Amino acid sequence: MEAEEPAKRNPAASLPDEILVEILRRLPVRSVCRFKCVSRSWRDLISDPAHRKKLPQTLTGFFYSSYNEERFPSSARHFTNITGKGGAPLIVPSLSFLPAATDNADDVELMDSCNGLLLCHCRCFGPCLDEDNWNPPFHYVVCNPATNKWVMLPDGSGEDRIACLAFDPAVSSHFYVVEYVLDEDSCVAGVEIYSSKTAAWSFKENEWGSDIMLHDSSVFLNGFMHMVTFADGVAVVDMEGKIWRTIPVPSNGELGRIHRSKGWIHQSQGRLCFLDGSDRSKLSVWTLEDHASNEWTLKHSVGMMFLFRQKNLLAPFEFDLGYTLVAFHPECNLIYFVYGLDKTLMAYDMDRKEVRVIRNLGYDCSKPYLPYVPWFSEALADEQ
Repeated sequence: MEAEEPAKRNPAASLPDEILVEILRRLPVRSVCRFKCVSRSWRDLISDPAHRKKLPQTLTGFFYSSYNEERFPSSARHFTNITGKGGAPLIVPSLSFLPAATDNADDVELMDSCNGLLLCHCRCFGPCLDEDNWNPPFHYVVCNPATNKWVMLPDGSGEDRIACLAFDPAVSSHFYVVEYVLDEDSCVAGVEIYSSKTAAWSFKENEWGSDIMLHDSSVFLNGFMHMVTFADGVAVVDMEGKIWRTIPVPSNGELGRIHRSKGWIHQSQGRLCFLDGSDRSKLSVWTLEDHASNEWTLKHSVGMMFLFRQKNLLAPFEFDLGYTLVAFHPECNLIYFVYGLDKTLMAYDMDRKEVRVIRNLGYDCSKPYLPYVPWFSEALADEQ
């Protein structure tokens, strides 16, 4: 029997590279990563810089800021790769392409990130500055660091409020900014929602009920903005302000209610995740399996001593130094934390139960630590 021709054994081998790239760009990022193992030619095809910009991307690193009075300028923006390796960062953190970006990093404040876009406060100096007001006005700016494209939003309230970015390129090239309006008791009175499709803000009165106070942990998923509250729950609203609901989160009894501030939400593999740190001896990871019944499933638990002693991070007096959840990896069971005086960025692999130290960010850095997934579309150019 004659051997079958290679092209017949592997029909994809006969396809031009351009066709293969068009097929691969429509697949989930986890599948694209796995296809690197098919053959050397597929690995080289996927890794080619000319093709990489067209293919789905995954988490590459984190933006953050620092403040140190012993240097000039005292404020700075940074980007660290998740590999922790030295060399130039994958993204230049200066954001020098923004209209207000100067040598003083205070002019641009990082606020939120979502699927490749950044939300910033850009402070206005020059003719727009009122001589009688020492606090310069600001504008919201949404930018794409991968393409240097940006759009300045029309004037909002002008007040310093909690604001979150909502963007899902798999659904639409349009984005939203959700600004939470608080009353004199710091409870939510309503939301201002900006739509890049209409280029306008709209106010929606709070329909969650009274006494909704927000924690600084948010997730945009499946068309809804999710925000942790101080009442053992997650406040959810859609981008038209028509659907309002709350999701109770798993509670560690009375202890959980007392220490609810140690709780974060994120999204991973298409599910809402909740990390409960109310028990100082362990961390518990829950996933929301059913939105209709608010059913959470315990995914993983890990002891604090195991988590932070693995790399000699934990001394007997260090429990009070605190830790911050930075992100769940969007495609795999990895959690990123910042911990301790030196703000050590670390990753915990839930599958292998392994801890990896990435790097010390420095004692002078501060949150928000914004996860970044490159997005190479030029769509923002049409918004300006």
